[in-house]
Amino acid sequence: MRVLVSGGAGYIGSHTVVQLVAAGHDVLIVDNYGNSKPSVDNRLEALTGRHLP
Repeated sequence: MRVLVSGGAGYIGSHTVVQLVAAGHDVLIVDNYGNSKPSVDNRLEALTGRHLP
């Protein structure tokens, strides 16, 4: 299933993204980085081993 995670670079969103990817879902992250940093995207890709658009 393809899943959109709004706020995916935040604390709750990033943990949700990791679990969704582990469950086999395709994840698309949308975030304005109001409470996070763009570097979180790189960390999520390193943790999941997948490119996250």
